[in-house]
Amino acid sequence: MQTELGRHAILVEFWDFARINSLRTQPYLKAWHERYSALGLRVIGVHSPGYSFGRERAGVERAVERLGIEYAVALDPAFEVWQLYGNQGWPARYLFDRAGWLRFVHYGEGEYLATELAIQELLLEIEPALDLPEPMPALRP
Repeated sequence: MQTELGRHAILVEFWDFARINSLRTQPYLKAWHERYSALGLRVIGVHSPGYSFGRERAGVERAVERLGIEYAVALDPAFEVWQLYGNQGWPARYLFDRAGWLRFVHYGEGEYLATELAIQELLLEIEPALDLPEPMPALRP
């Protein structure tokens, strides 16, 4: 008998509200959250600040509100989560399947189509009969 660990694919993105390359990925993260959260995707932002002012919770909360981020955001001001992942920079994207296996990694901007196709693949593994939308065209920040 196979045990199911979870019902969701998890997308973790390390970001910093003060870095332009992190801000340019936000439209994609928000769109994937909107498109796929009801179908089994959970998006989690890990805010790991590159500057001292980014360590303040209130500043991150203001940025999350200003940016219209509706998915979960974890605060990592001491880079503890960053170090556990062995992260290499901002932004960084990690996609896990429902069993907790890391299935896709991307550092930096780009690879948006590849990321969305990987998301769709994992969602179809959870529910093969899903009617998924066509992948998004490139977005402008």
